[in-house]
Amino acid sequence: MKPSAPAFNLPKLAMHLQRALYNASLLATMTSNFRGPRALGIHYFFSPQASYRYQGYQIEYSHMSYDMNEPVKDLRPPSPPQPQAHRVGFCFEQLRGEIWSMLENETFLADKIQKLEAELSVYKRAYNDVDSERKQLEKLKQDAVKEKEDLENQIKGFRVTALLDGDGAIFSGDLIAQGKTGGHTAAQKLSDSILQHLSSTYGANQYQLWVYVFLNKRGLVDTFGRVGNNMAKQKFEDFMTGFNQAAERFLMVDVGDAKEAADAKIKAHLEDQIRLPQTYKIVFGGCHDNGYVTNLRSQITAGYKQKLILLRSYTDMAAGIADLELPLLTIPDLFFTQKLVTPSPAQIALSGQVGHINSSPRVGPAAFPASVPTPLALPALDQTPGANPDPPVERENPVVPRRPSNPPTYSSAVQSTQKRVPTPDLDSSSTTSSDASDDPPERPAPTFTRARHVNPNIPLSKHKPPPCTLFYLANCKHGADCKYGHDYLLDAEHFAEIRMNAKKAPCPAINKGEPCLWGDGCCYGHYCSLSTKCHFFKQGRCKFVGADMHKEPKFVDE
Repeated sequence: MKPSAPAFNLPKLAMHLQRALYNASLLATMTSNFRGPRALGIHYFFSPQASYRYQGYQIEYSHMSYDMNEPVKDLRPPSPPQPQAHRVGFCFEQLRGEIWSMLENETFLADKIQKLEAELSVYKRAYNDVDSERKQLEKLKQDAVKEKEDLENQIKGFRVTALLDGDGAIFSGDLIAQGKTGGHTAAQKLSDSILQHLSSTYGANQYQLWVYVFLNKRGLVDTFGRVGNNMAKQKFEDFMTGFNQAAERFLMVDVGDAKEAADAKIKAHLEDQIRLPQTYKIVFGGCHDNGYVTNLRSQITAGYKQKLILLRSYTDMAAGIADLELPLLTIPDLFFTQKLVTPSPAQIALSGQVGHINSSPRVGPAAFPASVPTPLALPALDQTPGANPDPPVERENPVVPRRPSNPPTYSSAVQSTQKRVPTPDLDSSSTTSSDASDDPPERPAPTFTRARHVNPNIPLSKHKPPPCTLFYLANCKHGADCKYGHDYLLDAEHFAEIRMNAKKAPCPAINKGEPCLWGDGCCYGHYCSLSTKCHFFKQGRCKFVGADMHKEPKFVDE
């Protein structure tokens, strides 16, 4: 029986394998190079066979010993090479190399594992430090975001600005007739309606309302007089006072009679207010004027559409306003819903009321002011003295420096037998001058004509035919033969536009170096509007060629 295999031990196995490989190699060498085992006097023998089991394989080997001192007694012929022995030795050599490689790799890998574990612990500590720092920064970020939101809420607020063009968004005549009380009522109604609309649409918040109303007070008062609303005309000053006293942030401002003065104010405030982060909404009360369309469109393009709300005054809005598709707010019984229209001349004559126009302060030697209020073409009247009694005319001293005078009615001017001072004969609807006439113009007899309305979407000068400048501001001698219109229904703003355009044309008398009989009351210009800065004058192309027409005008103060 074979002895039982001992327990497996890798180092011991390696040692035995090494010894077995050595013996096998020596045996193979001796058997292949020598003729016999005793050719060199070598005596060798094998020890009892031993075996080990390694991973299911039975490994057997024998110990071999030899003696070199025994004398050689016979020599055998060399035996042929043993190829089997060479293969066994080669396999054992490969096996030995692999075993040594395994042992060396085991040590190397153990060292490498130890180093990697050390590095891993270092990286874990670094990761923990970075993760802790990340958590701290995340907390700081959350705190900063919360603080930012709090600050934005503090500076944002809920400021609401209402911008009203008072020349078109005209408060109700009943409210104006109440004077200060009506002003308080109008302000309260405007405030309550806006805040109620905002609360129902955008939720309840601490809204802060600012109201700006810009208007031409004199032009509006004159319009009330022309339409026969004398109570509103008399109480409008008190109404403004009551409105301004209603709240600290409510302002109703008179911007004067300059052309589009209210428009300029509103456009500037719209540009400034809508860009403020504190502004929540802009309530825009200028739907009657399509001149605001471009400005509103620009703000919409800039990304402020959500801030705009339209406040309707007239029932019909101007062209282009509705196309903006903005929210619309209507407050019943707060504004005039229709444009104020001047009554016909027949109604004025029958009612005996005195008509007025929006005229600037004038100074002149004539008995009548330079402006004769003729906004309409009159039907044919009997011009025989005494045929129609003159209506009462309010008069003031005609010659008062820098002080306006109330003009007479058109009917009283027509029926008067006093001749006027000649008016410069200019092209009735242009700003270019022609030769002056020395003869007093003949007053044309009124003819039956149908009154025409002004198209608000085009300038007066583009109407066909344009309104006659001399007819509406002074006296047109051409009468029914005039190629310009005498039958337009004009408002105060239209008279202001005609008057401003007339001032762009030089007075023929002053242009020739002669004194003007109308003085400061002349409807044409005595000075170039560019004054000393006129570059056309330097080039010799300016229409104002009279002496001192490019100097600053001097006014006489009382």
